[in-house]
Amino acid sequence: MFLDAQLVNDRGTGRPDSRWRRRLWWLAGIAFGVVLAVAVGRALMSQDWSVVAAMLRRRDSTQIGLLLAAALLAAMAGPLLAMLSWRVVLLEFGPPVGITRVVRVFFVGFFVKYVPAKVPGVVAAVKVATANGVTVSRALATGTLGMLLMHLTGLTVGLLTGAQVLGGRAAWLALPAVPLLVAVCWPALVGRTGRVVLRLLRRPEPVRPVSGRAVRVAVAWQTLSWLVSGLHLWLLAVAMGAPAARALPLCVGAFGLASVLGLLAVLVPDGLGVREAMLTAALALVLPVPSAVAVAVASRLVVAVGEVAVGAAAWGAAELIRRRLPVSDTALAGERNG
Repeated sequence: MFLDAQLVNDRGTGRPDSRWRRRLWWLAGIAFGVVLAVAVGRALMSQDWSVVAAMLRRRDSTQIGLLLAAALLAAMAGPLLAMLSWRVVLLEFGPPVGITRVVRVFFVGFFVKYVPAKVPGVVAAVKVATANGVTVSRALATGTLGMLLMHLTGLTVGLLTGAQVLGGRAAWLALPAVPLLVAVCWPALVGRTGRVVLRLLRRPEPVRPVSGRAVRVAVAWQTLSWLVSGLHLWLLAVAMGAPAARALPLCVGAFGLASVLGLLAVLVPDGLGVREAMLTAALALVLPVPSAVAVAVASRLVVAVGEVAVGAAAWGAAELIRRRLPVSDTALAGERNG
C-alpha cells in the first residue's frame, strides 16, 4: 500500500521477476504495518484510562466531554501542521512529490517513534521513502533538517513555561532560541550544518541547497504545530480545575519542552515517562500534584489516540485518492500538489 511508485514502474511489464518483486514489496509493507499496529496498540493499552473517569467526576459530563473532544482535535491538528513543515523541507531537496506520497512517507516515519527497536523502524521508513520516489540522500537530508528545526522550535516554545518551572535556570532555554534565530535570519548556515551532519554520517549530500524562504516557512509551520498541540494539555488542565489564563502559556510551553526532552531519551518509546515527569512538574504549579499526574497521563493518552486517528485518516484518504486516479492522473496530481 505504501509502494505504488515501484508498482507503477513494473506495471504492465508482465515479467515474472516484476511480479515477485511486487509481491515481496507488498509482504514487506504488510509486515511493517502489523509491527506498527502492535506497537501502537501496546502503547494505547499501557495507558491509564481511569484518568478519563476521574475527569468526568470533576465537572458536568457534557462540559468535560467538550473539553476532551477539543483536546483530541488539537492533538490531531499538531501532526498535520508538522507534516506541512516537513513537506516544505522535502520539496527543497528534489523534484515535486505528490501529496499522497508525502502523507505516506511522513506518517510512516512519524509512527516509527512508537516502535521500541528504532533502527528497523528507520530502515523501513527509508525503504518506504525510496519506494515513493524519495531518494535515500533526500530522505536523510529532509529528516536531519526537519528534526533539527523540530527540536529548536520545541525548546524555544518551552520558553513560555521556563521561568515558572525552572526559575533562575530558565536562562538555559534561551540557548536553543539563538540558533533558531540564526536559522531564520541566516538560513544558509542551516544548509551547511545539514551537509556537515550528512558528511559525518558518510551519506550523500543533497544536490540543491535549502532556500531562506523554505527555512522560514518550515519554522513557522513547526512552531504553529507546537503551539496548537500544546492546547490539548491546557484544555485537560482546565478540565481538572486549573485557572485558564495562568495555565495557557504554562501548558503550551511545557508540552513543547517535555516532548523534545522525551524525544532525546532515545532508549524509551516516544519518551515514555520522561515527558510525564516534566509535565507533572509544570502542572503542579497550577494543580494539586495528584491532579497534575492525572493530566500528564491523560495527555499521553489523548496524544496517542489523536496521532493514530489523524495518521489513519490521512493514510486512508491518500490511498483512496491514489486508487481512484489512473496512473497518469496520479503523476499529474502529484506535480500539481508538489
